[in-house]
Formats: sequence, structure tokens, C-alpha cells
Amino acid sequence: MSNYIFGFDNWKKFYLQNKQENKKKTWVFVKTSDEKEIYLTDYNQWLTIQEYVDKKSLKILSVGLRHKTNQILVDTSTSDAVYLVRSVKGEFGSVTRQCFTIGKINGDEVEKTMWLTPELIEESFYIDHIDECFPEAIVYNDKQKRKAQPI
Repeated sequence: MSNYIFGFDNWKKFYLQNKQENKKKTWVFVKTSDEKEIYLTDYNQWLTIQEYVDKKSLKILSVGLRHKTNQILVDTSTSDAVYLVRSVKGEFGSVTRQCFTIGKINGDEVEKTMWLTPELIEESFYIDHIDECFPEAIVYNDKQKRKAQPI
């Protein structure tokens, strides 16, 4: 399915095949309710995860980021949905930083944490309304809740 990498061992093999390129990447991975760990080779694969979990009737139990051996893991097992978006953070006269924001959605509330990459340092935590989120970055754990959301 969409060139996902299933399992840590398979990810490690893939990583070592082209270590120079892969060691620069921040990897996104999810653990699903069937106990599979899925590594995404590209952020754009996140946009296909909803179809995958719907087709298999799964939930996302956790979502994580990995850079080399450093990793963070966010428990999403009790969330209605998961939010993941990449972004940049910058200020005039300083360095622009690449980031990932991971959110846990319950009802209309989204608890978001922004992670600086590649170090995976927590930059900020805030709560937004779901209307402030990019809809394509949301993966619902419950098909009924997704169908209830306006498009």
C-alpha cells in the first residue's frame, strides 16, 4: 500500500540501503490497532493513511517521529483523530527551522505539539479548534466522526 515500510526491522534495512540520504530525513511512523508499525518514506504518504486505516478498519494507536536513533512517540489511542503536518518556523534575521506538528483531536479540540527537526525538540504546545487545522492532515480513528465533519 503506497510503498509503506512495515516494521522496524524492514525500516532499518531500508535505512541502511541508502544511509547517506536516509540519515538526513525525519521519519514519520504510526502504530495501528493491528499492532503494525508503518514507516512513511515521504511525508505525502500521510495523505494516504486515512484510506489505509478505513480499508483495514484500524485505529492509529500512536504516531511518532524518528531521526537516526532519536525518536518521539505520541499516544493517540484514545483520540478521535490524529493531526500531522510539516511546517517551518522562522524569524527575521534567524535560521528557518523545519518542524512537524502532531495533534490529538477529541471533539472540536486539537492538542498540538510542534517538534523541531531534525533534533526532535518540543518547540511549543497549544490547543486549537479543529477549524484551524488543515483538513487533509487529519486522520480519523472513527469513520462515523469523519463522515460527520463538514467538507
